Amino acid sequence: MMADQDLIAYARDAASRGDDLFALLATDATASESDIRRAFRRKALTAHPDKAGDAYDPALYERLERARDVLLNPEAREAYDSGMRAALQKKMHLEQMNEKRRRLVEDLERREAEAKRARTAEAQPQALDAERRAMAARGRAKMEEMRRLREEAEARERLAREKEERAGAPSGSTAAEKPETAGTSQNDNNNNNDDDDYDERIADLERRLKEAQQRKAEKKQRKEERRAERKGRKEKQAAAATPTLAPGGSPPPPERSIHNNNNTTTTNNNNPPPPPPPPTAAEPQADQDKVPPGPKPDASDPPKASDRFASTLARLRAAQAKKEEEKRRKAEQAAAATAAATAATTTTAQ
Repeated sequence: MMADQDLIAYARDAASRGDDLFALLATDATASESDIRRAFRRKALTAHPDKAGDAYDPALYERLERARDVLLNPEAREAYDSGMRAALQKKMHLEQMNEKRRRLVEDLERREAEAKRARTAEAQPQALDAERRAMAARGRAKMEEMRRLREEAEARERLAREKEERAGAPSGSTAAEKPETAGTSQNDNNNNNDDDDYDERIADLERRLKEAQQRKAEKKQRKEERRAERKGRKEKQAAAATPTLAPGGSPPPPERSIHNNNNTTTTNNNNPPPPPPPPTAAEPQADQDKVPPGPKPDASDPPKASDRFASTLARLRAAQAKKEEEKRRKAEQAAAATAAATAATTTTAQ
């Protein structure tokens, strides 16, 4: 529900527009509060979003709610009634005027409304600019506060570190062992983070390398298919254009049928046709020789993407192996230092 002042302002505005709130709720000016509530519930049965469904009109439902709030609030209703009475009196007065004076009054009111809209349009950018400036000032103040807090935290950390260094200087090997252990654990954490980063980068490079190889294989396969298709078309065209000849270079002689023991056989010059020679391994090789060889790689060509990925991957793996070796060496040194400190402490105790 709106505040009282907002309701009063809305009531005055509705009265100045001539908006009949009683007609909107399907009631009259003599309706009591209970009548107004019942009228709103009746209208809400068709205008509420749960009841209207796809025909829901948010502007209409908002007008119904505001009309109910205005008519149920005594001060807002009084302001609305006063405004409506003034509007009716003004309308009656205009009707009593002659045509010329009516046009003058309407033109004056139109110019006043335009001037009011212009003032409102000018005030809105100014309000927006003021709001933006205020937001920028708040943002700068917040950033300055964060910077100050960060500097104070760094100063406190620096003072604490210097205090620990001054307090731990004369304590001997046992006191020096703790910072070394802390530094070793911190280095281990950093190395673990670096290892995770390297693993992620290696996995990403391997994935990109596989994708590049797959695209290259698909492109090569499509090229082979197009080449085989062109070759098949050329062979069909050559076979259709060349007539079939006998081995001697002349057209084959006509066939003659010989009937023997009621069995019909077809011969060529009384000699059976020679069997076709078996295919040899040279024929596929000859077909393969017909395929033109691909272009030879030139030494001046830039390296391919797969080669670059492979070299980068190899460098990353070498760097990772080097880091693991360095971490193992530091761990051995820390273990040796710890053992030496323990032995020295035991000897001192004896």
